[in-house]
Amino acid sequence: MRPFRLSIIKLFPVILLLISCNGNHADLYNKITKVDAHVHIRTEDPAIMELAVDEGFKFLTINTRSNSQEYIDNQMHFAKAVKENYPDRISYITTFSMENSEDPSWSEEVIRRLQKDFEEGAVGLKVWKDIGMTFRDSLDNFIFIDDPLFDPIFDFVASQKKTVIAHIGEPKNCWLPVESMTVNNDKKYFKEHPQYHMYLHPDYPSYEKLVESRDNLLAKHPDMRLVGAHLGSLEWDVDELAERLDRFPNFAVDMAARVCHFQVQDREKVREFIIKYQDRLLYATDLVISEDNFEKQIAWIEKEWRADWRYFSTDEPMDSPNVDGSFTGLGLDEDILRKIYHANAVKWYPGIFE
Repeated sequence: MRPFRLSIIKLFPVILLLISCNGNHADLYNKITKVDAHVHIRTEDPAIMELAVDEGFKFLTINTRSNSQEYIDNQMHFAKAVKENYPDRISYITTFSMENSEDPSWSEEVIRRLQKDFEEGAVGLKVWKDIGMTFRDSLDNFIFIDDPLFDPIFDFVASQKKTVIAHIGEPKNCWLPVESMTVNNDKKYFKEHPQYHMYLHPDYPSYEKLVESRDNLLAKHPDMRLVGAHLGSLEWDVDELAERLDRFPNFAVDMAARVCHFQVQDREKVREFIIKYQDRLLYATDLVISEDNFEKQIAWIEKEWRADWRYFSTDEPMDSPNVDGSFTGLGLDEDILRKIYHANAVKWYPGIFE
């Protein structure tokens, strides 16, 4: 039986569906199995999985951050526990710790752990923004993702035919004054977290340097599949993103927490971009759910899934708290919707739901 707290939230699913979608695309939302290809599940509460089943979603939950193996192991506990109970509805990504990274045997130990994780079911490796923005070597220099330190690890991942998902850098807004930022969620976040607002910290690496380090990684490992999290930190301009997709054929991106950046750009340009690169784009939200934020995130994710579906599937006028003013949905056809919501996740993360 579903926990009572979830049933309260789902009192009006039919009404929400009629509001959120129209015509055949509303039927399609219910008909197809969809993948949210970037979430962070930190709870064993079955209510989130029951909601996903009801909404026709599967999850790729991502273990992240590189500062502590203990923290990584805690995330892996939840990923494996939920996977055991819902084997065909969720898969997971592993990561590694930067602890003792200057030890000569560090990369060998990382590879040993990764091999075990892959054998147990992980479909890929996550590298996070703390590489490039936090970690420094013994000379106090920032360590970037294209450092030779990581080459044996990426060579191993490629040899295993696994996928790397890379969150390198931040949205470009992070390096701008708050009043110049393009979306409201960035304005709110960086106003509330000035320690992460790089505009206030010019001694830290530049946006350009971080994107360049990711591009260098792609160039150094052309046979490795890499999914750029959060539109590859190129969310601000589909032309910039298209240039990377053209340059690196083994590069795709997920949309986690960046759909609003499409909504502030020229609609026709965004629509043409998605049509052209329909095989390289993965739908995702960046849902983070734990016991501490369960009620809030359950309510948010259902609303987010339906609002995003309406944006991609209809040509209706819309608004969002993340965007000033109204915008118009993209009205993508069924074949493209099926790719960005399902087929591309299966393509870019082989074995994801096996």
